[in-house]
This record gives sequence, structure tokens and C-alpha cells, in this order.
Amino acid sequence: MADRALPLAGVRVLDCSRVLAGPFATMVLADLGADVVKLEPPAGDESRDWGPPFWGDPAERISAYFAVVNRNKRSIVADLRTDGGRELLDLLASRSDLLVHNARPASAERLGLGADRLAERHPDLVVAVVGGFAIAGEGAERPAYDLLAQAVTGLMAVTGEPSGAPMKVGVALLDFGLLAAERRAGRLGQGSRIDDVRGSRIDVALVEVGVSSLINVLGNLVATGEEPMRHGNAHPNIVPYEVFATADGHVAIAVGNDRQFARLISTLNLGADERFETNAGRVAHRAELITILAGAIAARGRDELVGALIGADVPAGQVNRVSEALAMMQATAGDAWLQEAGQTRLAPNPIWVNRERLPVRE
Repeated sequence: MADRALPLAGVRVLDCSRVLAGPFATMVLADLGADVVKLEPPAGDESRDWGPPFWGDPAERISAYFAVVNRNKRSIVADLRTDGGRELLDLLASRSDLLVHNARPASAERLGLGADRLAERHPDLVVAVVGGFAIAGEGAERPAYDLLAQAVTGLMAVTGEPSGAPMKVGVALLDFGLLAAERRAGRLGQGSRIDDVRGSRIDVALVEVGVSSLINVLGNLVATGEEPMRHGNAHPNIVPYEVFATADGHVAIAVGNDRQFARLISTLNLGADERFETNAGRVAHRAELITILAGAIAARGRDELVGALIGADVPAGQVNRVSEALAMMQATAGDAWLQEAGQTRLAPNPIWVNRERLPVRE
């Protein structure tokens, strides 16, 4: 796909962020065609050293972690603590439509990224700021990483087995949730709307993303006043919607309505039971139903059962290891799924434009 055909072609982004949330957001903009310049301090983004593993010679400081959130960008080194560094910042900002950073307020002021300074010197620049515990106030100065955000927002409290300890999600989920900020910034690529958003300030904080992401769990608390609990791989409001052990692995089954449930029990050769005819009944009799289903599933082969359920139009899938998931994508992709990017190989952006995959340009 030619760069000029990409939705954000012509949009210029100055990425002053580091580690994960900001770099991931700006990488998606770059994938969509924006010209992204990453401004790094002399020591580099610290995630360059978050290995092993590394691509190539570790001395080159390209950790796998750094590589997966910084494709399609150009890097420039500048020490924003110096007058010369801030002069370069202003030069690049004057040529940009959007600036993204995740510096805490006091640090932002020292580095020339303070809100008032940017607004005065670059009144047309859209500024997107990734915060941690808060957008403003005392919490805005607290250092924050995804683990801390998952902890304080209640996400860990509802993740894990009922009798076990709180658990974090296996990836930095809340860092990726910050993509919501891009929806506004993405308007930059809609031609006549560029002038509509110039001078805008976009703020998003990890902790607010975390609490908002609780969705139905938070809704349950507000509606009932009852503290949400951990359900392991099950769902608090839908049954069956969880993982079951088979003879040779595990399957996930997600029944969203009564018709799907009827097809599930038919596939498992189970008889109808009026206790389980509605989702409300299945929630009320969760333990009994799960025991029955687990017994019927335990003797089946994983792949055989998933095939039978898919054939019956029951939502189901294997619980894959990461290597199996990669093999699945490579087997189903019309071309090589992993994309070459210099000495690295990266997963592609999942967005398609005009039925073409977004390219890795550099």
C-alpha cells in the first residue's frame, strides 16, 4: 500500500513519550500513515534495555520490548534539559500537528513540555498527554506503571481464582487502553477537520482508563452495592462463559444466549433441564450446571470438541499457548504474518485499510 493512501498520510507527530503507553499510541498513528519522529534523551528510551531478549547485539539496545512499540518511526536524540535541546523541540513542534508525551507535570515544565509553554509557542499544536494516577493534582506527580494501575483500579481484585490471590492481566492492558486518546487525534487525518482540532489538549490517565475498563463489573457494584469478586475464568453475569478441561487441553466456551445453550447441550448429548433454560437460571444454578458440563467435556479431545461446537454454531475455541497462537496466524494469513522490520520481525497492526494490511515502512 502506498503511503499516500494511508488514512493519516501527511499528519506529522512528535513523540516525546517513553516506555509503552505513549509509544504504542504513536506507533498506531505511524502505522496509519502519520510521519512520527520519536524524540529520545541522550540515554535513550529506557525500554531499549528491557531485555533480554534483544534483537541482534545487545549493545545496540534494541530490546524486543522496545521494538514492538516503535516501528515506523524515526528517532532523534535531544537533551531537553538544555537550551539547545529545547530549541530542537520547538523546531520539531513547529513542524508538527500533534505532540505526545507522558512526563509528569513538574518534569514536563523542566523539559519544555509544560502546557502553558506549548500553548504560547505553538498555539495550533494538538497536545496529547498520557498521565498515571491523575491528570492533575497530587496524584499526577506519582510515578505509574501498568501494574500499579491494575492494582489500584480494582482490576487485579477481580482477576484470578476465587480462592487465590489478586492477579494482574498477562499483558499491559491499561497501557493499551490509552488508545482512546487517539480517536480525537485521529481526526487530524480527515482533511477539512484539521483546523477544527488545532490547539486542542488531550489528557488521559492510566488509573481512569482502568476504572472505566471495569465496564460491567463496575456496573454490577453500582446496581447492587455488592463487592465484585474473582470468578477465575468464568463470567459474573453469563453462564456458561468460561474455560473447561478436555482430555488433552482446555477449551473456552462463551454462550451468549439461550439458543446457543440449546445447541451446546445438544452437541454434548445432554438432556434439557428447566433450571438452565434461561441465563438467569443458569447463573442461579451455576455450580450444578458447570459440574454437569465439565463432566461431559472432560473425556472429549480439545480439537475434536471445538470442531463440533463450531459446526453447531456455538462460540468456542482452543486455549492456545502463545506459540500456538502465532502458528495459527501464520497458517491462516494469506502472506507471511510476521513482518520484517530491519533486523526484527514484528506482529502487524491488526487494522486493515481498503482490504490491505498496513505496511511496516521502517
